[in-house]
Amino acid sequence: MCRFFVAIGGYPPEEALEDFAAVSRRDRTMGWSHGSGWGMLWLRRGEAGVYRSVRAIWESFVPPPRGYDIYVLHSRLASVGSIAIENTHPILRGGFAIVHNGTLDKEGLTAELKRRGLDVKTAGGTDTELLLSAFVELGGNEKAAREVAEVAKRYIDREEPLLNFAIVDLNEAQVYLYTYRLVEHPHFVPQISKGSPILISSEPVGRDSWMPIPNDTLLTLRT
Repeated sequence: MCRFFVAIGGYPPEEALEDFAAVSRRDRTMGWSHGSGWGMLWLRRGEAGVYRSVRAIWESFVPPPRGYDIYVLHSRLASVGSIAIENTHPILRGGFAIVHNGTLDKEGLTAELKRRGLDVKTAGGTDTELLLSAFVELGGNEKAAREVAEVAKRYIDREEPLLNFAIVDLNEAQVYLYTYRLVEHPHFVPQISKGSPILISSEPVGRDSWMPIPNDTLLTLRT
């Protein structure tokens, strides 16, 4: 399992960033530690930056630069794929970036995507990159996000019964956020805070008010 955090519409509150590092060290829903590397992305139309590290976020956290419209952070608890930069989120391909929570049957999903005629090539070893590759092959839009989700949720690992991802369109400065879970446990339910900026997180962070995102929801969020 992993944790992710997204801000859309400006720089996130500093206490939310600091708290994200804290819940990555020990989350409040399961007590797990997400120390298999971390990364972040910052974006405004026409300009993006990415930072990734294989060190734990609480050992190496640096705040993202100010002045951007979209921010995405991810702390990893490795399941599919080794601890390596190429397997650290956000993963980039074809003008898009992805962060993902959950574990998929990678071999089964790969076979299914190939049966559907998709050229799903990956450079790393993660199920996350497989999701992004399929999304790009399907057209890289809202319809593609829904199609990928509908296929992938059939291959959810029953030990981690969820599929949560955020795909960022680096050219259009928008985010496709999807959540699906088989169990309504707090660890699996992403939360949204509808202030300015809009915040989305694997669990509440900072002092903003949060609401759960309903199951099987696809949100398209723009700056």
